[in-house]
Amino acid sequence: MITVIANLKGGTGKSTVTFNLAVWLSSLCKEPLVVVLDPQRTLSDVVALRAEENVANPIEILSGAFPDAALLEEAVEVLIDVGTADLDAFRRALVIADRVLIPVTPSQADIWSTQRFVQFLYKITEGDAPESIAFINRADVNRTIPASDEAAAALTSLPGIRLISHRVSDRPVFRDSFSEGLAVFELEPRSKAAAEFSALATALFGAKRSFGRRRPRTARARAAAAAMQRQALAELYGNSSDEGRAGVSDFAGMDEQAPDEAPQHWAGERDKGAKGKKHKGGKKHLKQHKAKQKGAGKKGKKAKEGKKAKKAKKHKKGKRG
Repeated sequence: MITVIANLKGGTGKSTVTFNLAVWLSSLCKEPLVVVLDPQRTLSDVVALRAEENVANPIEILSGAFPDAALLEEAVEVLIDVGTADLDAFRRALVIADRVLIPVTPSQADIWSTQRFVQFLYKITEGDAPESIAFINRADVNRTIPASDEAAAALTSLPGIRLISHRVSDRPVFRDSFSEGLAVFELEPRSKAAAEFSALATALFGAKRSFGRRRPRTARARAAAAAMQRQALAELYGNSSDEGRAGVSDFAGMDEQAPDEAPQHWAGERDKGAKGKKHKGGKKHLKQHKAKQKGAGKKGKKAKEGKKAKKAKKHKKGKRG
């Protein structure tokens, strides 16, 4: 089956979803073939890092030119990561697709973009469009924020598209794992993010697995990622010398110019500030609550003993009378 992960709008998490699905299928021995038609080739960098680190469940990947149709037919599962920068490859991928997976982030702009994408899909396939499956990606972790529910309601009303209920929340572990060449369920197998993605993959491919132990992050992986960034920039600007190579800080500026996958390309450390303060305050309140309950327990015990004493005294008076 050929599954194309696509959307007209950048920054929806296409490469991250493709990579995690590929690792998930590989762990089930389904030997997926991953085709990268996005000129940014973010996914190629991550797979190269994974191969360098000799991580289990290697990914077979093709990038650059559009692959031969016979090669795609031979594979059991094909995942195609495609961007709109190469419009010809984008169209060809959608035409040969058995189904199109559309990650949608919860915003009005993404809803409009998805609507235009479905119209574009039907136009280039002359009405014979493949199955189009949408899901909410980078959903708000805070369930009280209505944006994700509103986006889901809007997608449900769009014709020619099927919305599945499985959502993937916007969690830092997706960025952390991606920058280390690991799937989210490899880096943190017991996390909520791993559970969410497992549910999505199961809904799409109908298979289950139990994830293994967490693999520790290494300094070597981070160094290799930085080296790949410099090499990618050198190739982009045609400068192979060390003097012309850009560092990680320069790469962050490039991310602003290329919104597709920019927040997920090379992640930094997690932002622990607000979360840490909240957690600290939570501990303080918990301590106060326990002290209060302890005091209340002592008072309650004394009151209970006093009631028993009064009852016994009254009972004794009744006997004497």
